[in-house]
Formats: sequence, C-alpha cells, structure tokens
Amino acid sequence: MSERRDQVALLTLWIGVLLLLFRPHLHGMDTVAYFSWLRSAIIQGSLDVSDEFERFGYLSERERSPTGYRINEWPIGPALLWSPFFLAAHSLVHVAHAVGIPIPADGYSLPYRVFPALGSALYVLIGLELLRRMASRVASSAVAFWATITAWLASPLIFYMSAHPFMAHAVDFFMNALFWWRWMKADPPGIRSRFWLGWMGGLATSVRYQNITLLIWPALEDLSALLRQPRQAVLRGMMLGVGAWIGFLPQMIVWRVVFGDWVVVNPYGIAGAGSFDWRSPNFLNVLFSTDRGLFLWTPMAAMAVVGLLGPLRHQNRKWAWFFLAQGLVQVYMVGSWSSWSGAAAFGPRLLIGLIPAFGLGLAALYEAGRKSWGMKPMIALSLTAILWNLILLARYGVQDVPRMGPVPLRDLWLGQFTFPVRAFERMEVFLRALIRQGP
Repeated sequence: MSERRDQVALLTLWIGVLLLLFRPHLHGMDTVAYFSWLRSAIIQGSLDVSDEFERFGYLSERERSPTGYRINEWPIGPALLWSPFFLAAHSLVHVAHAVGIPIPADGYSLPYRVFPALGSALYVLIGLELLRRMASRVASSAVAFWATITAWLASPLIFYMSAHPFMAHAVDFFMNALFWWRWMKADPPGIRSRFWLGWMGGLATSVRYQNITLLIWPALEDLSALLRQPRQAVLRGMMLGVGAWIGFLPQMIVWRVVFGDWVVVNPYGIAGAGSFDWRSPNFLNVLFSTDRGLFLWTPMAAMAVVGLLGPLRHQNRKWAWFFLAQGLVQVYMVGSWSSWSGAAAFGPRLLIGLIPAFGLGLAALYEAGRKSWGMKPMIALSLTAILWNLILLARYGVQDVPRMGPVPLRDLWLGQFTFPVRAFERMEVFLRALIRQGP
C-alpha cells in the first residue's frame, strides 16, 4: 500500500512540475543538433541535417564532412529514444489532415515538438521509479521516496526534464537509471542478463559518449570472477561485449555515413567544438568551481557522497564502490574536456548521469539518520535541498545569476538568501501599483 502511495505521489509531483515548467522549445545549438537527427531521418529519409541547421540559423557554423554530409558531432541516441513520440506526432498530424485540420506535416510544427519533449519527461518519470525501487533495496519505503525526489528536485534534472527537454540529459538520466537497475536486479549475473546490460550500456553511450564508462564495472566484475567461475565469467564478458556492440551500432552506422569511419574517437574535435587533455586539469573545477561546480551548485550531491562513503559502503560495499568509481571517472572525463563547465547551463549538467548514484547515496544516508533521529529531520533536510535548488532555478530563469561563466561565490550563495526578499519586495511594488490604478 505504501509503495502505491509513493508511486501516486511521484506521479503527482511530476505532473505538477510539467504544469509549471514545461517548455517544448528548441533553442541553442545542442537542441537543434539532437533534434535534427530525428527530423532528418524520419521526414527526409536522410542523415544530412543541412535543412534543420539552416532553419534555426546554424548552417554557416558547420561545414560538410569528407562524405558530403553536414557535420553533426552530437550523438544519435536521444533521437532514437524520441523517435516513437515523433512518429506518434507524425501520425496525429496525418489524422488531423484527414479530418480537415491543416497542421503542417513538416516535422517542425507544434506536435513534433510537444510529443518528443513529453517523451523526455516520461523517460525521467520511469527513471525516477527505477531509482525509487533501487533505493528501496537499501532503505525503507519512505526513505527511498524522499531520497528519489530529492535527487530529482534538488538537481539540474528538474530543469532539463521540463524547461529544456531537447537536451540529452533527461534521457541520459533514464539510461543510467535503467542500466544500474537492470544490473542490481540481475545480481548475481547470468549470461542472458549480461547481454541486456551490455545493450543498455551501448545505447547509453550513444546518448552521451561519456557513458561508455558504465561498461567498465560489470566487465571488472566478470574479470574478477575468472578464477572462481572461468567459463561463466568468459561467457558473461563476451555477451556484455556483444550487447554493447549491438546497442552502439546505430551510432557507428551514423558515423560511417557522415564521417566515413566506423569509430570516431572525438567527434567534437572534428567540428572544433572541444578537445581533451587526459591530465584532467579541471578535475577540481568540476567539483568546486563557481562555474557550475557540482558541490557549489548542487549541495545535495555532497550529502549523497557522504552516504556512499559511509552507510552504503558499510551496508553493500560492492555497489558503493561501483557508484563511487563511476562518479570519479565521470568527473575525470569531464575535467579533461575543454568545455568542462557545460557553457550555458543550469548547474553541472554534464554530470546528470550520476543522479542514480546520488539517489542511492541519499537513501543510505537518510536510512542511517532515520534510525538515529527519526524521519522528520530527514524530510527537513530534503525540503531544504529542494528549496535551495528551486530558488537557484528561479534566479537562473530571471538571470539573477548568469547563464554561463563563473559566479562570485558571495553572489551565488548569499544571493540564495537575498533573492526571495528582493522578489517579495518587487511583488509588493507591483501590487501597490495595481492598487493605485484601481477604481
């Protein structure tokens, strides 16, 4: 009964967020690049995205590849996951035409934007439910619920699920949650489950290239089992690799068509959009910079790391180390990229794939706290973290903090306390003006 209540509460919150923040708009190069794969393949039957880039004013920024296609270095995975929703919109438009409603069937009109955007939000909802179920393995039902909604509402995920749904981050969260949930569910692993885990890891890599790191940990698990179960370990490793290859194959086909190679090590480098320094010179900046640093923009993550290092490590050492290792490798990779801050971004968007790990860390931390102090302090902690993020989101929306670049620490943190006061004062002035203009 409590599980059904938590599911209803999660769905209610999800609907509320959409009602307040849902914006199915395409704005910015990244969203156009992701969307262009979708529209070009379905509407034009081609992987040449010139029409889409021209429509949104980015044609001059991308040259043609050696194979004659317009260069689009962004991965194909988000378009694959949005395609059922885009096709549903396309069918709806044709039905509308049949009954005399003239909606353009051009791939740009409102249904073509609303349906995939809702798809992003739906993937987040499914991912949140998977996260809640994983958290229930290490904590009570109530704790799992609060840990899940805190990982969601106290992070950039709320923004990229609703106000910026054509970025890859919503589906990135979903694929990471699906991967970890499938792995935890099939523990101990079998040969068939390893194939599906590999397929999910390959597809996740085509959503965001950095997700290739997900496949490291089950591969290490199989490697460590070689002495105990040599035949099973080898078969599991082989099936993990086969599944990963199949999951990533659509991306390889796109690379072959557009760039002429089956494997492109740094697609962003081809377009001059970023380079890598594997000494990871910005490792600490990714964590502590006022330019979208993880712990300064999303303090909830610090609580989650405490939970991973402490309660979860004592309760389930295997999963704690895997989650911590994935976090460190992701921070290392992002810190190696020249565009490590994510440019124009609400918070550390390049680390949204770590939110399932944060949710598990919070669940373990809250469960330990609940046993010592009860549930009310844990709820208060969650509400504080969520309120902090919502205030920051409001400030980002009205540009009280800049959309990109570093923010002085005093402005970033002190502004969290002064902004509500300033917003209330402006509201008071607005209300007084209305009263003066009354009869």
